[in-house]
Amino acid sequence: MKIEIAVCGVGGQGVVTMSAVIGEICVRRGLNVVAAETHGMAQRMGSVEVFVRIGDVEAPLISPASADYVVALEMVEALRGVRYLKRCGWILVSNIYIPPPGSDRVPSRRQVIELLSKLPIKMIVIDVEEIINRLEDPRVVNMAMLGALLSFKDISKILPIDVAEDVVQGMLGSVNREALAMGYRQALEKMNNGNGIYVSNVCTYSTAPSSNQG
Repeated sequence: MKIEIAVCGVGGQGVVTMSAVIGEICVRRGLNVVAAETHGMAQRMGSVEVFVRIGDVEAPLISPASADYVVALEMVEALRGVRYLKRCGWILVSNIYIPPPGSDRVPSRRQVIELLSKLPIKMIVIDVEEIINRLEDPRVVNMAMLGALLSFKDISKILPIDVAEDVVQGMLGSVNREALAMGYRQALEKMNNGNGIYVSNVCTYSTAPSSNQG
């Protein structure tokens, strides 16, 4: 068994914290996990990428076009991170939009989705802004997106939502635990109703979210 996950975002969004939480869940489950941060502890608003490899793996880096999942905590960063995604893999895109400062050639939200939807991949867009507004805490982006990731069947089999909730409660507290649960439920709902789902014609739904509500 091997699962490769690339997480991307900007400094201050908790990309590295998200990988640490995944690592702790793996430890509790007795799973081998290796992780690597490729762009350093970027200054606030700078790009950050982290690789997490679970199972029969040794080296921490993920090659382009080989990740099973890409989790983008910010929309523009999704355009950078998608290069790691394998053909017909899933990219999970947060609707948080933070254009790089000083640039006048940044694609809009709509353009980001249009560009990604032309690729031979599967995509789900998570309304993290709604979760932030409901919890009144902008720091929960990473846990909301982790919850969405945990809704997928092959992920939930090895990283169950109940174990993840316990880990997040212990490491980050109750607000982040609720964000995790909300991201999980939203991803399940979106896959059921098709809202925010984009699938290339060359791909199938071979990896669907779990029906286990946790």
